[in-house]
Amino acid sequence: MNVLVLGATGATGRWAVTELLANGHNVVALVRDATAMKTLIKPSTQLTIIEKTALTIALKELTKLVCQSDAIICCLGHTLSWKGIYGAPRMLVKSSLQRVCECVTPERKTTLRVVLMNSTGCRNLDEQEPVSLAQHAVLGLLRLLLPPHVDNERAGNYLRLLHKRHPELNHLIEWVVVRPDALIDDRQLSEYTLHPSPIRSALFDSGKTSRINAGHFMANLVVNDTDWQQWKGKMPVIYNNG
Repeated sequence: MNVLVLGATGATGRWAVTELLANGHNVVALVRDATAMKTLIKPSTQLTIIEKTALTIALKELTKLVCQSDAIICCLGHTLSWKGIYGAPRMLVKSSLQRVCECVTPERKTTLRVVLMNSTGCRNLDEQEPVSLAQHAVLGLLRLLLPPHVDNERAGNYLRLLHKRHPELNHLIEWVVVRPDALIDDRQLSEYTLHPSPIRSALFDSGKTSRINAGHFMANLVVNDTDWQQWKGKMPVIYNNG
């Protein structure tokens, strides 16, 4: 498959790229720093690195890339710095995702699979996931104080409502929002479990999700028809097993 990856130099995105390449798929990575990408990922004839982001690349060029892609994996996130959290673009993830989806043309012959990495702090409103009063209050503060949380919520809801707002895209785009819990670094793939909704509190009883596990799941999700049919249109939560 041909997979376009946003956020390929991120701590999770690099694992998704590694998994895709290891299984013989072609990857186009949009990155801000091509040098950093080359130090993180082994050179491969199946990897194309473009030193532009989904927001800076010319629309014509982005449209061409989307037309050539079977799937898109978005692992974008905000840099943990004052500028990264409060600087522009505040809606980095949502704006990038929307720009990519708007490049899908009616002439497209196959369905584009879109995977967004999100977090368990963002609810799937279609599932009426319960939230305690304490967690509700904390989430309200996060929305006021941390733009990245709002960005993640809006990005997830953009996909969740995509077909309602744009019914013409029903047969052109399918999506999955992957929600890891507290992300940790681990260089070894381990067993993990998947759930339709969180089974523990994201704020007060969070579980752990290895970035390598999240990358592995997203990479296999877009290329595995059985897994895709199980999770398309849903927001699965991934936890390390044990």
